[in-house]
Amino acid sequence: MSAQALAVHNAPPANLRTFDLSRDLLAVADLVELCFKETLDADGRLYIRQMRRTANSGRLLSLAEAASGSTNTPPGGFVWIEADTLVGNLSLIPVHAQGIIRYLIANVAVHPDFRRKGIARSLTQAAIARAEQNGAKEIWLQVDEDNLAAQALYQKMGFANHAHRVSWQARPQPSRVPSSNGTIEVGLRQRAEWEQHQAWLNEIYPLSIRWNLPMDIKQFQPGWRGSFQRFLGERRSTQWAAHKDGKLLALLTWQSSSLQSDRLWLATSKHDEVEALPALLTHAHMNLRPARNLILNYPAGRANSMFEEAGYTQLRGLIWMQHAKT
Repeated sequence: MSAQALAVHNAPPANLRTFDLSRDLLAVADLVELCFKETLDADGRLYIRQMRRTANSGRLLSLAEAASGSTNTPPGGFVWIEADTLVGNLSLIPVHAQGIIRYLIANVAVHPDFRRKGIARSLTQAAIARAEQNGAKEIWLQVDEDNLAAQALYQKMGFANHAHRVSWQARPQPSRVPSSNGTIEVGLRQRAEWEQHQAWLNEIYPLSIRWNLPMDIKQFQPGWRGSFQRFLGERRSTQWAAHKDGKLLALLTWQSSSLQSDRLWLATSKHDEVEALPALLTHAHMNLRPARNLILNYPAGRANSMFEEAGYTQLRGLIWMQHAKT
């Protein structure tokens, strides 16, 4: 879920304290659901249910506390209390990837009755200070593309726009896919196409954002290496390639998920995506189970008409922002 912050004035820090898993989890679940109810997808609703289940189970709560305490940089955050009521929350999530520690600020939520009092600013300032104290190399957050007030606030606090990404969602429906160009042939990806596949993946899903996507490029490798990585990650995948007159135009990877939606990862060039995408989606939709939703993350503004024609809807557009002072 993206950060939501609407407050712009200073507020006394006495109401702010560190998130306590056993005391705060249920109240935070209620607050996050209230503040993000308009944008929660199926995975988000599952996340809320899991939070409540953990909060209401002594055994699960003990396991969660033990797991949190077993790492050098456990997930945490801050809450804001008014008259013994939790009205603000911020999650601070450490991510160990690519040899460095990043911190993601997420679930910034302020109760509607307490907005514009500086609560979001105070929560974010506390998170930045804590991340820097813990040796963060980078601090990131994501904010809804339509939340201009939050973007302005974060820019004043030292965050700069880095990327604009869109999550598209659909359920496989062969009757709704766009008509494909009959001159394009789609089949399983071949081993010799891995080098180009990897290059396109690195372009569309660069390292600077891949650390926070449910994507492990090693699992897409051909041969036994990829099979072993998929076994370790408990994921299944299928990969298709689109060709025209012998030229490779694009590749599409389906990846299973333990959440409510499976994932699609598209690899192509800007020049070929509009031509190749209909054929790839047609082929994929005809070979995937209609009971599972699909999510495809892609750069904003690219191939919008093709996704819409294929029956995809924009789940959300997010601005990725990085703190410029770290």
